[in-house]
Parts: sequence; C-alpha cells; structure tokens
Amino acid sequence: MTPARRLSTAGLGVNVRVEGAGPPLLFLGGSNFDLSIRAPVFDSELKRHFTVAAADPRGLGLTDAPDGEWTMQDFAQDALHLMDALGWTQADILGESFGAMTALHLAALAPNRINRIALCAGAAGGAGGSSYPVHDFLHIPDAEERARRALDILDCRFADRITRAPEEAAGTIAARVKTEAEFLSRHNNMLGYPRLLAARANHNAWHLLPRIHAQTLIFAGRYDRQAPPDRAENIARAMPNTTLHIVEGGHSICFATPEPVATILRVWT
Repeated sequence: MTPARRLSTAGLGVNVRVEGAGPPLLFLGGSNFDLSIRAPVFDSELKRHFTVAAADPRGLGLTDAPDGEWTMQDFAQDALHLMDALGWTQADILGESFGAMTALHLAALAPNRINRIALCAGAAGGAGGSSYPVHDFLHIPDAEERARRALDILDCRFADRITRAPEEAAGTIAARVKTEAEFLSRHNNMLGYPRLLAARANHNAWHLLPRIHAQTLIFAGRYDRQAPPDRAENIARAMPNTTLHIVEGGHSICFATPEPVATILRVWT
C-alpha cells in the first residue's frame, strides 16, 4: 500500500494518495471522505489499470481548510490544482456522491483537461433535482437517531430491515454511529464537515450540463433516496454523451456493488 502524502498545490496543501499504473484517474470522494479512515477505491481493480489519485477534500482529513465561505466551484478548482501538481494534463474522473457533484463543476471549468467521467450517486441540483439535504442531520442531537435516519435515506429498504431483522438492523445502526464518531474525531473534520455541507447545499450544475461533452457513465442505485434514480436520469437527458446504468443497490453503489467498477473497466480499458 502506498501511503498518503502532503502535496502543495496552487490553492492549498492537500493530503493525497496515488497508486497503480496506467492512464491518470482522479477519484473524487463523498462528503465524509477521509483517506486515513477508508478509501475503497484503492482496494478496487481500478488501480490495476489506472494510476489512481484521491485526496481529502478541503477541510477534511489532512487537507487545508482555507478561511471564508466555500463553494462547489472551490472544490472543482481544488481538483484542477491537484491535477496540475501531479503533472496530469488530462485525466479520467470518477466522482462518488459529493464527488460526482464536484466532477460536474470540474468538467465545466476545464473541459480540455477531462478525458472521460463516471458519476456514481450524484445529482445536478437546480431544475435537475438536488441530492437529499444531509446537512439537516447535523441538527439531530442523538447519534443513534441520526444514524437510523441516514441509513433510511441511503437505502429505502432499511426500514423493512428494521422490522424484518431488528437485531441485524441494530448492528448496522451501531456500526454507523461508530464510523461517524471516528470520522468526526479525526483531524479537523468536526469543523470542516459542516462547511463542506454548506457548499453542497448550494450545489447547482444543471445549467452547465449541456456544455459537458466528455463521454460519461452515470450510475444510480435503484433504492437510493439520497440521490434517487430520477436525478441520474435528468443528468443523462441533459448531457450530450452519457450512458445511464441503474444498479441494484442504495447510495453506496460505487464500491459496494460490482457493476460500476466492472463497467468502467469494460468501457474504458
């Protein structure tokens, strides 16, 4: 395993990990992505075919947290500065959830730098529909209730699991509580996470979609209530060069189900 390292970019100091061999692929993670906790992209087959880079977003993990109000355009610019610092003139982009939103802004910001795009569990915002306002969970004081609500949004089948297999569901809730506590206790995540979610709440790339011409694979979980399939369908209709895949899963389809990675490898390699 290649450890993460500190890299100075034009915008900020970034904690980045790079592994694999092949064409450059930049992975943009979700709103709670912290390399020191979990980075399943590096456990996937992608690194056998691509040089994969992933970094903690601004304010999370060991990446800097600049002053001021953050926007989705800031996160896109951060990604572009990271590509510059890595010496990548072009790259394929894989974005998951919040990272899929960032990928849309990045593709509009620097279309000549983007080769191909894969979007997992994303939403365009605006008239294309927004992802669930997960910043609302910050106002739920009880960690167990917060976890239960989040799990129900991540996969609409979870409510049935509570009724059908209460002990199993309780274990899943407890694991979620533990994971969230670990995330919030690391580095500056407690302070950076609400600021990231504030940028996410104002995400709107709908007007940008017609000008994104990169070949794009779109993946949506059939049971996802955070970024429901109709959000992916709207993106596919608005962008000129897309292929839509509805996957049997919830929000965490990118690596919890085999189809996204298998499809990327089949189409891109």
